[in-house]
Amino acid sequence: MPDAVHEAAPGAPPAHFVEAWSRLDPQLAAVIRTVFTRWGSTPPVFELDPAEARRAISRLQPFWSAGAPALPHVEEQVIAGASGPVRVRLYDPGAPAPAPAVVFLHGGGWVLCDIDLYDGVARQLAVRSGLRVLSVDYGLAPEHPFPAGLGDCVAALRWAAAEGAAAFGVDPARLAVAGDSAGANLALAACLALRDEGGPLPRGAALVYGAFSEDGDTPSGRAYGDGAYQLTTAEMRWYWSHYVPDPARRGDPHAAPLHADLAGLPPLLVMAAEFDPLRDDSEALVRRLREIGAPVESRLMPGMTHACLNLMGFVDAVGPELDRVGAFLRRVTAAA
Repeated sequence: MPDAVHEAAPGAPPAHFVEAWSRLDPQLAAVIRTVFTRWGSTPPVFELDPAEARRAISRLQPFWSAGAPALPHVEEQVIAGASGPVRVRLYDPGAPAPAPAVVFLHGGGWVLCDIDLYDGVARQLAVRSGLRVLSVDYGLAPEHPFPAGLGDCVAALRWAAAEGAAAFGVDPARLAVAGDSAGANLALAACLALRDEGGPLPRGAALVYGAFSEDGDTPSGRAYGDGAYQLTTAEMRWYWSHYVPDPARRGDPHAAPLHADLAGLPPLLVMAAEFDPLRDDSEALVRRLREIGAPVESRLMPGMTHACLNLMGFVDAVGPELDRVGAFLRRVTAAA
Protein backbone atom coordinates (compact mmCIF):
# COMPACT_ATOMS: atom_id res chain seq x y z
CA MET A 1 0.00 0.00 0.00
CA PRO A 2 1.48 3.43 -0.94
CA ASP A 3 2.90 5.46 1.92
CA ALA A 4 0.59 8.41 1.20
CA VAL A 5 -2.22 6.72 3.08
CA HIS A 6 -0.23 7.05 6.31
CA GLU A 7 0.35 10.81 6.00
CA ALA A 8 -2.85 11.96 7.66
CA ALA A 9 -2.93 15.20 9.59
CA PRO A 10 -4.32 15.07 13.15
CA GLY A 11 -8.08 14.71 13.33
CA ALA A 12 -10.78 13.32 15.55
CA PRO A 13 -13.51 11.46 13.66
CA PRO A 14 -16.78 10.82 15.50
CA ALA A 15 -16.84 7.62 17.53
CA HIS A 16 -19.60 6.12 15.38
CA PHE A 17 -17.47 6.70 12.27
CA VAL A 18 -14.60 4.81 13.88
CA GLU A 19 -16.96 1.96 14.74
CA ALA A 20 -18.33 1.95 11.20
CA TRP A 21 -14.84 1.84 9.68
CA SER A 22 -14.01 -1.22 11.80
CA ARG A 23 -16.47 -3.17 9.66
CA LEU A 24 -14.67 -2.35 6.40
CA ASP A 25 -11.76 -3.89 4.60
CA PRO A 26 -8.83 -2.63 6.75
CA GLN A 27 -6.99 -0.98 3.86
CA LEU A 28 -10.12 0.80 2.69
CA ALA A 29 -10.80 1.96 6.26
CA ALA A 30 -7.27 3.41 6.42
CA VAL A 31 -7.80 5.42 3.24
CA ILE A 32 -11.18 6.73 4.39
CA ARG A 33 -9.68 7.76 7.72
CA THR A 34 -6.89 9.59 5.89
CA VAL A 35 -9.34 11.45 3.66
CA PHE A 36 -11.46 12.37 6.69
CA THR A 37 -8.56 13.68 8.76
CA ARG A 38 -7.27 15.76 5.85
CA TRP A 39 -10.55 17.19 4.60
CA GLY A 40 -13.19 16.32 7.17
CA SER A 41 -13.68 20.00 7.97
CA THR A 42 -14.59 20.78 4.35
CA PRO A 43 -18.33 21.43 3.96
CA PRO A 44 -20.18 18.43 2.52
CA VAL A 45 -20.93 18.39 -1.18
CA PHE A 46 -24.61 19.23 -0.65
CA GLU A 47 -23.63 22.54 1.01
CA LEU A 48 -21.50 23.62 -1.98
CA ASP A 49 -22.38 24.84 -5.42
CA PRO A 50 -21.30 22.56 -8.30
CA ALA A 51 -18.17 24.55 -9.13
CA GLU A 52 -17.01 24.45 -5.50
CA ALA A 53 -17.78 20.73 -5.28
CA ARG A 54 -15.76 20.04 -8.44
CA ARG A 55 -12.77 21.88 -7.00
CA ALA A 56 -13.09 19.95 -3.75
CA ILE A 57 -13.23 16.53 -5.37
CA SER A 58 -10.28 17.32 -7.64
CA ARG A 59 -8.07 17.07 -4.54
CA LEU A 60 -8.64 13.32 -4.56
CA GLN A 61 -6.73 12.91 -7.83
CA PRO A 62 -3.57 11.51 -6.10
CA PHE A 63 -5.67 8.85 -4.37
CA TRP A 64 -7.76 7.98 -7.41
CA SER A 65 -4.78 7.74 -9.78
CA ALA A 66 -2.47 5.76 -7.48
CA GLY A 67 -1.11 2.63 -9.13
CA ALA A 68 -2.52 3.45 -12.57
CA PRO A 69 -0.65 1.34 -15.16
CA ALA A 70 1.13 2.68 -18.21
CA LEU A 71 -0.45 1.74 -21.53
CA PRO A 72 1.09 1.45 -25.01
CA HIS A 73 -1.41 3.86 -26.55
CA VAL A 74 -3.81 6.57 -25.33
CA GLU A 75 -5.46 9.15 -27.57
CA GLU A 76 -8.55 11.35 -27.81
CA GLN A 77 -11.20 12.27 -30.34
CA VAL A 78 -13.95 14.87 -30.09
CA ILE A 79 -17.38 13.72 -31.21
CA ALA A 80 -20.77 15.40 -31.47
CA GLY A 81 -23.03 14.82 -28.48
CA ALA A 82 -26.37 16.04 -27.25
CA SER A 83 -24.69 18.64 -25.00
CA GLY A 84 -22.15 19.75 -27.64
CA PRO A 85 -18.62 18.50 -28.41
CA VAL A 86 -17.69 15.51 -26.24
CA ARG A 87 -14.20 14.12 -25.59
CA VAL A 88 -13.79 10.37 -26.02
CA ARG A 89 -10.46 8.95 -24.83
CA LEU A 90 -9.10 5.62 -26.04
CA TYR A 91 -7.09 3.40 -23.67
CA ASP A 92 -5.46 0.60 -25.65
CA PRO A 93 -3.75 -2.17 -23.64
CA GLY A 94 -2.25 -3.56 -26.83
CA ALA A 95 -5.26 -5.44 -28.18
CA PRO A 96 -4.82 -6.11 -31.92
CA ALA A 97 -7.30 -4.39 -34.21
CA PRO A 98 -10.12 -4.83 -34.87
CA ALA A 99 -10.45 -5.11 -31.10
CA PRO A 100 -13.41 -5.64 -28.81
CA ALA A 101 -14.01 -2.53 -26.73
CA VAL A 102 -15.95 -1.16 -23.78
CA VAL A 103 -17.46 2.31 -23.64
CA PHE A 104 -16.83 3.50 -20.07
CA LEU A 105 -19.03 6.07 -18.30
CA HIS A 106 -17.57 7.61 -15.15
CA GLY A 107 -19.33 8.28 -11.86
CA GLY A 108 -19.74 11.54 -9.98
CA GLY A 109 -23.47 11.99 -9.48
CA TRP A 110 -23.96 13.42 -12.99
CA VAL A 111 -22.44 16.65 -11.60
CA LEU A 112 -18.82 15.91 -10.67
CA CYS A 113 -15.74 14.23 -12.17
CA ASP A 114 -14.50 13.79 -15.73
CA ILE A 115 -12.32 11.45 -17.77
CA ASP A 116 -9.18 13.02 -16.30
CA LEU A 117 -10.18 12.26 -12.71
CA TYR A 118 -11.16 8.75 -13.83
CA ASP A 119 -7.97 8.17 -15.80
CA GLY A 120 -6.69 5.61 -13.29
CA VAL A 121 -9.89 3.55 -13.33
CA ALA A 122 -9.99 3.54 -17.13
CA ARG A 123 -6.37 2.39 -17.33
CA GLN A 124 -6.99 -0.38 -14.82
CA LEU A 125 -10.10 -1.49 -16.71
CA ALA A 126 -8.18 -1.65 -19.99
CA VAL A 127 -5.38 -3.75 -18.48
CA ARG A 128 -7.64 -6.05 -16.46
CA SER A 129 -10.13 -6.66 -19.27
CA GLY A 130 -7.68 -6.72 -22.16
CA LEU A 131 -10.17 -4.59 -24.11
CA ARG A 132 -9.82 -1.19 -25.64
CA VAL A 133 -11.62 1.29 -23.39
CA LEU A 134 -13.40 4.40 -24.69
CA SER A 135 -13.94 6.78 -21.76
CA VAL A 136 -16.66 9.38 -22.39
CA ASP A 137 -16.55 12.95 -21.04
CA TYR A 138 -20.31 13.43 -21.13
CA GLY A 139 -21.90 16.76 -20.25
CA LEU A 140 -22.47 17.40 -16.55
CA ALA A 141 -25.44 18.88 -14.73
CA PRO A 142 -26.61 21.45 -13.87
CA GLU A 143 -25.19 23.00 -17.03
CA HIS A 144 -26.45 19.99 -18.98
CA PRO A 145 -29.38 18.45 -17.05
CA PHE A 146 -31.19 15.24 -17.96
CA PRO A 147 -31.37 14.04 -20.67
CA ALA A 148 -28.35 15.83 -22.18
CA GLY A 149 -25.64 13.74 -20.48
CA LEU A 150 -27.50 10.55 -21.35
CA GLY A 151 -27.75 11.77 -24.92
CA ASP A 152 -23.97 12.17 -24.99
CA CYS A 153 -23.55 8.57 -23.80
CA VAL A 154 -25.96 7.23 -26.42
CA ALA A 155 -24.14 9.29 -29.05
CA ALA A 156 -20.81 7.82 -27.94
CA LEU A 157 -22.12 4.27 -28.23
CA ARG A 158 -23.56 5.00 -31.66
CA TRP A 159 -20.29 6.68 -32.70
CA ALA A 160 -18.26 3.68 -31.51
CA ALA A 161 -20.45 1.36 -33.57
CA ALA A 162 -20.32 3.56 -36.69
CA GLU A 163 -16.92 5.30 -36.52
CA GLY A 164 -14.92 3.46 -33.88
CA ALA A 165 -13.32 1.05 -36.33
CA ALA A 166 -11.76 3.81 -38.39
CA ALA A 167 -10.97 6.14 -35.47
CA PHE A 168 -9.82 3.72 -32.77
CA GLY A 169 -9.49 0.29 -34.36
CA VAL A 170 -12.42 -1.23 -32.45
CA ASP A 171 -14.68 -4.00 -33.71
CA PRO A 172 -18.15 -2.40 -33.96
CA ALA A 173 -19.79 -5.80 -33.54
CA ARG A 174 -17.99 -6.45 -30.23
CA LEU A 175 -18.84 -3.47 -28.05
CA ALA A 176 -19.89 -3.42 -24.39
CA VAL A 177 -20.62 -0.61 -21.94
CA ALA A 178 -19.64 -0.16 -18.30
CA GLY A 179 -20.02 2.48 -15.63
CA ASP A 180 -19.90 3.10 -11.91
CA SER A 181 -22.37 5.04 -9.74
CA ALA A 182 -23.98 7.69 -11.97
CA GLY A 183 -22.08 6.09 -14.85
CA ALA A 184 -23.84 2.79 -14.13
CA ASN A 185 -27.16 4.65 -14.27
CA LEU A 186 -26.17 6.13 -17.62
CA ALA A 187 -24.92 2.79 -18.97
CA LEU A 188 -28.23 1.09 -18.17
CA ALA A 189 -30.29 4.04 -19.39
CA ALA A 190 -28.28 4.12 -22.64
CA CYS A 191 -29.09 0.44 -23.20
CA LEU A 192 -32.77 1.21 -22.62
CA ALA A 193 -32.65 4.16 -25.02
CA LEU A 194 -30.90 2.13 -27.72
CA ARG A 195 -33.39 -0.71 -27.27
CA ASP A 196 -36.28 1.73 -27.61
CA GLU A 197 -34.69 3.32 -30.68
CA GLY A 198 -34.01 0.01 -32.41
CA GLY A 199 -30.33 -0.46 -31.51
CA PRO A 200 -27.64 -1.41 -32.07
CA LEU A 201 -27.31 -2.68 -28.51
CA PRO A 202 -23.97 -3.34 -26.85
CA ARG A 203 -23.22 -6.99 -26.14
CA GLY A 204 -23.36 -6.46 -22.39
CA ALA A 205 -23.26 -3.90 -19.60
CA ALA A 206 -21.29 -3.91 -16.35
CA LEU A 207 -22.96 -1.77 -13.69
CA VAL A 208 -21.00 -1.05 -10.51
CA TYR A 209 -22.81 0.39 -7.45
CA GLY A 210 -25.29 2.24 -9.62
CA ALA A 211 -27.94 4.83 -8.76
CA PHE A 212 -31.06 3.40 -10.39
CA SER A 213 -33.82 5.19 -8.47
CA GLU A 214 -34.37 8.61 -6.95
CA ASP A 215 -35.68 7.01 -3.74
CA GLY A 216 -33.06 7.34 -1.00
CA ASP A 217 -35.37 6.16 1.77
CA THR A 218 -34.27 2.53 1.57
CA PRO A 219 -32.84 0.18 4.21
CA SER A 220 -29.32 0.63 2.81
CA GLY A 221 -29.80 4.39 2.56
CA ARG A 222 -30.80 4.56 6.20
CA ALA A 223 -28.07 2.17 7.34
CA TYR A 224 -25.10 3.53 5.39
CA GLY A 225 -25.98 7.06 4.26
CA ASP A 226 -24.94 9.11 7.32
CA GLY A 227 -21.44 9.99 6.10
CA ALA A 228 -19.25 7.25 7.55
CA TYR A 229 -19.14 5.29 4.29
CA GLN A 230 -18.15 8.04 1.82
CA LEU A 231 -21.47 8.61 0.00
CA THR A 232 -24.44 10.09 1.89
CA THR A 233 -28.16 10.11 1.22
CA ALA A 234 -28.13 13.92 1.49
CA GLU A 235 -25.46 14.04 -1.20
CA MET A 236 -27.60 11.83 -3.46
CA ARG A 237 -30.54 14.21 -3.05
CA TRP A 238 -28.22 17.06 -4.11
CA TYR A 239 -27.12 15.13 -7.20
CA TRP A 240 -30.67 14.33 -8.23
CA SER A 241 -31.72 17.97 -7.73
CA HIS A 242 -29.11 19.06 -10.28
CA TYR A 243 -29.44 16.14 -12.71
CA VAL A 244 -33.26 16.20 -12.89
CA PRO A 245 -34.34 19.59 -11.47
CA ASP A 246 -38.05 18.91 -12.00
CA PRO A 247 -39.10 16.34 -9.35
CA ALA A 248 -41.94 15.20 -11.60
CA ARG A 249 -39.39 13.92 -14.13
CA ARG A 250 -37.36 11.84 -11.66
CA GLY A 251 -39.56 8.84 -12.33
CA ASP A 252 -38.70 8.91 -16.05
CA PRO A 253 -37.39 5.39 -16.78
CA HIS A 254 -34.37 6.82 -18.61
CA ALA A 255 -33.49 8.88 -15.52
CA ALA A 256 -34.38 6.20 -12.94
CA PRO A 257 -34.12 2.82 -14.70
CA LEU A 258 -35.77 0.91 -11.85
CA HIS A 259 -39.01 2.37 -13.24
CA ALA A 260 -38.31 0.96 -16.72
CA ASP A 261 -39.51 -2.10 -18.59
CA LEU A 262 -36.29 -4.14 -18.40
CA ALA A 263 -37.07 -6.67 -21.12
CA GLY A 264 -34.86 -6.96 -24.19
CA LEU A 265 -31.59 -5.82 -22.63
CA PRO A 266 -28.18 -7.41 -23.21
CA PRO A 267 -26.56 -9.50 -20.43
CA LEU A 268 -25.86 -7.42 -17.34
CA LEU A 269 -23.35 -7.65 -14.51
CA VAL A 270 -24.65 -5.80 -11.44
CA MET A 271 -22.16 -5.22 -8.62
CA ALA A 272 -22.90 -3.59 -5.27
CA ALA A 273 -20.73 -2.56 -2.33
CA GLU A 274 -21.68 -4.00 1.05
CA PHE A 275 -21.64 -0.67 2.93
CA ASP A 276 -23.23 1.62 0.34
CA PRO A 277 -26.47 3.62 0.64
CA LEU A 278 -27.13 2.63 -3.00
CA ARG A 279 -26.82 -1.11 -2.32
CA ASP A 280 -30.60 -1.59 -2.41
CA ASP A 281 -30.77 -0.05 -5.89
CA SER A 282 -28.55 -2.80 -7.29
CA GLU A 283 -30.32 -5.55 -5.37
CA ALA A 284 -33.75 -4.32 -6.51
CA LEU A 285 -32.52 -4.21 -10.11
CA VAL A 286 -31.24 -7.79 -9.91
CA ARG A 287 -34.56 -8.98 -8.44
CA ARG A 288 -36.54 -7.35 -11.23
CA LEU A 289 -34.29 -8.80 -13.92
CA ARG A 290 -34.52 -12.29 -12.46
CA GLU A 291 -38.31 -12.03 -12.21
CA ILE A 292 -38.51 -11.66 -16.00
CA GLY A 293 -35.79 -14.21 -16.73
CA ALA A 294 -33.33 -11.64 -18.08
CA PRO A 295 -29.63 -12.56 -18.27
CA VAL A 296 -27.99 -11.05 -15.16
CA GLU A 297 -25.03 -11.81 -12.93
CA SER A 298 -24.63 -10.17 -9.53
CA ARG A 299 -21.89 -9.62 -6.99
CA LEU A 300 -21.84 -8.05 -3.52
CA MET A 301 -18.36 -6.73 -2.75
CA PRO A 302 -17.69 -7.53 0.92
CA GLY A 303 -16.19 -4.87 3.16
CA MET A 304 -16.46 -2.24 0.42
CA THR A 305 -18.06 1.20 0.18
CA HIS A 306 -19.24 3.35 -2.67
CA ALA A 307 -16.38 4.62 -4.88
CA CYS A 308 -14.03 1.81 -3.87
CA LEU A 309 -12.90 1.34 -7.49
CA ASN A 310 -11.23 4.73 -7.34
CA LEU A 311 -9.04 3.59 -4.44
CA MET A 312 -7.61 0.53 -6.15
CA GLY A 313 -4.06 1.73 -5.70
CA PHE A 314 -4.42 1.48 -1.93
CA VAL A 315 -6.87 -1.40 -1.42
CA ASP A 316 -5.66 -4.81 -2.56
CA ALA A 317 -9.14 -6.38 -2.50
CA VAL A 318 -10.48 -3.97 -5.13
CA GLY A 319 -8.31 -5.33 -7.94
CA PRO A 320 -10.01 -8.75 -7.98
CA GLU A 321 -13.39 -7.02 -8.10
CA LEU A 322 -12.41 -5.14 -11.24
CA ASP A 323 -10.98 -8.41 -12.58
CA ARG A 324 -14.53 -9.78 -12.34
CA VAL A 325 -15.77 -6.86 -14.38
CA GLY A 326 -13.02 -7.46 -16.93
CA ALA A 327 -13.81 -11.17 -17.19
CA PHE A 328 -17.50 -10.41 -17.80
CA LEU A 329 -16.66 -7.87 -20.49
CA ARG A 330 -14.25 -10.25 -22.22
CA ARG A 331 -16.86 -12.97 -22.21
CA VAL A 332 -19.71 -10.88 -23.66
CA THR A 333 -17.47 -9.36 -26.34
CA ALA A 334 -15.83 -12.66 -27.35
CA ALA A 335 -16.00 -13.58 -31.00
CA ALA A 336 -19.13 -15.53 -31.88
